[in-house]
Amino acid sequence: MPQFMLISQDSMEIPEGFEITPEIIQGIIQKYNDWAEGLQKSGHLVSLNKLREGPGKNIVGVGASQVVTDGPYAETKEIIGGYWIITAANYDEAVKLASTCPSLEFGSRVEVREVEDLSSYSG
Repeated sequence: MPQFMLISQDSMEIPEGFEITPEIIQGIIQKYNDWAEGLQKSGHLVSLNKLREGPGKNIVGVGASQVVTDGPYAETKEIIGGYWIITAANYDEAVKLASTCPSLEFGSRVEVREVEDLSSYSG
């Protein structure tokens, strides 16, 4: 069965006057846990990961002209917050599964991409 990557592109904008409390954070985490558990129970979940808070590294260029910088930063309007690898019969089923992702409730965007299996590449 084909595999798909669901990429959560999180909005970094918090509505004015909205206070994030420990209870709200716990509720959000529970929504993600429940959603992932549902995917696992239905046999669709292959793996999932959340990216760590804080900047990573960006690399551009080749050879001596290569530049490595820190980023992305909190000033970025949208960052990749995490991803899930799922199995689905086709894009329609993958989109249907992705459409229930909690990220969408929080103003984020979920990108759905089919994964090409290169495990047999001997290159």
